Amino acid sequence: MKSRWMVALLLPMLGGLLAGCASGPALLQSNAARADAAARSANPPLVKTRFETRQFDLIGYYRQSAPNDPRLAIFIEGDGVAYITRTQRAVDPTPEKPVALDLAARDAAPNLLYLARPCQYVGGRNGRNCDSAYWTTHRYAPEVVAALDEAISQYVGHFGGRRLALYGYSGGALLALLLAGQRGDVESVTTIAGVLDHQAWTSHFGDTPLYGSRNSLEVAERLRRLPQRHFTGLRDDQVPAALAPAFMRRLGLPPEKFITQLPRADHECCWAELWPQLALQAAVTP
Repeated sequence: MKSRWMVALLLPMLGGLLAGCASGPALLQSNAARADAAARSANPPLVKTRFETRQFDLIGYYRQSAPNDPRLAIFIEGDGVAYITRTQRAVDPTPEKPVALDLAARDAAPNLLYLARPCQYVGGRNGRNCDSAYWTTHRYAPEVVAALDEAISQYVGHFGGRRLALYGYSGGALLALLLAGQRGDVESVTTIAGVLDHQAWTSHFGDTPLYGSRNSLEVAERLRRLPQRHFTGLRDDQVPAALAPAFMRRLGLPPEKFITQLPRADHECCWAELWPQLALQAAVTP
């Protein structure tokens, strides 16, 4: 499995994925083209690849400019398009605006990996082992966490990297917390407009609980000891800023020490534009 991924990595997919999706929905082509454009806008540009994990194929973009530097920044995408109405599930969770990728493209880290979520950019329900549960009730399922964990291990096994800093946007925040709670090489975690506790999040809106998903409090003991920073937007009506302090209190940590609130930010605006400055406040190892 690893060797197949290494072939994909050494032969970047800057045009291959779009060619492979030519017969798919026009929206997927448009969203994939938008992601490619974001990757090309980085300096230096990010390279596209595909990870073949046990259950899912994951799309990633990377930069490896300092081979002797053990630090690696990893950005995890949000949930994407989960529903097209309040009750009708989307057929493809590929985000129309990949905020985490926009953040990665503006980040200055010499060694950087962006990971899309399972079933994003691979055809939605047509992707390997994809089912709409994986972007709705099971969006943080054990197998989703395992796929991201495996992709990271494949990347680290090929390029190296012993000091990982995780960055999660929206629903990717909760996955970053879960990964940080189980990997021994994660030194810090930073979330942006993040879902930190999905039970509190769904309860806030009166939505159906995500019964097939893991939750961050499972790894609370590890998270209490980990450097972390949580950026929230006071205009965010999708992940309200008030949820973050409540999460920190459940961890037993003082909210004012770990949360940065942005008065004018909502769920999407204007994280990418502000990221070069916000990145300086991200969690770092003391």
